[in-house]
Amino acid sequence: MKFDFHSHILPGIDDGAKDIEESVRLLDDMAADGVDLVVATPHFYCMNMRIDKYLSNRNHAFEKLRPYLKPEHPHILLGGEILYDHSLVGNEKLPLLTMQNTGFILLEMPYAKLTDQIIRGVEQIIEDRQVKVIIAHIERYLKFTSYKSLCELMNLDVIGQINAESLMHFGSRRNCFKLIEDGYVHIMGTDMHRIERGYASLGKGMEILRKKYGNNILEDFERNGKMLLKNFSFEQIVG
Repeated sequence: MKFDFHSHILPGIDDGAKDIEESVRLLDDMAADGVDLVVATPHFYCMNMRIDKYLSNRNHAFEKLRPYLKPEHPHILLGGEILYDHSLVGNEKLPLLTMQNTGFILLEMPYAKLTDQIIRGVEQIIEDRQVKVIIAHIERYLKFTSYKSLCELMNLDVIGQINAESLMHFGSRRNCFKLIEDGYVHIMGTDMHRIERGYASLGKGMEILRKKYGNNILEDFERNGKMLLKNFSFEQIVG
């Protein structure tokens, strides 16, 4: 089974699909690629919007899209891509931002050096045990911080997600391979935004990984995805 854990397919809510027509086209492409389930993860910036308002907007966008969904489209779960901010630490409403039917949040790190304060903040979120943490597109942060700092973050009890698109380019592909080989990557996503931006499909990314590592890595991703969707613990998923 193919699981896309990171997408911006809901219409008109962020910098993803601009309208219902584009949402449907994105879902058509995913269906053609054999994606079974996609998590809709619109951006959430806590400095700009209250959590309850964000959830209302997200749910409204999904309800607008629902009548246009086709039987062949992947099943959609609602989640969010939550930009880390220190105000999230200890926030009692943080569980409201979890991926539907699970206790996981998809946490986007700031595009800056990963400081000790940021890493300790993520650690505190984990230790508070209100939510479990997936770190979004972990390979991207290497443009802004050192591999050592990223490893310090990923050595926490976090699930690592990479984008299929990053496997299409030499530099980011090399970073993905390094992160995979060091045990920090557990799931994939497309991070699909707009048709015109031409993001790589899961299938293309998976084929690159299959050629590099064989079928075992794809089986591991499928297993990890199934366990995550069943809300298994971090320890159970990473084994």
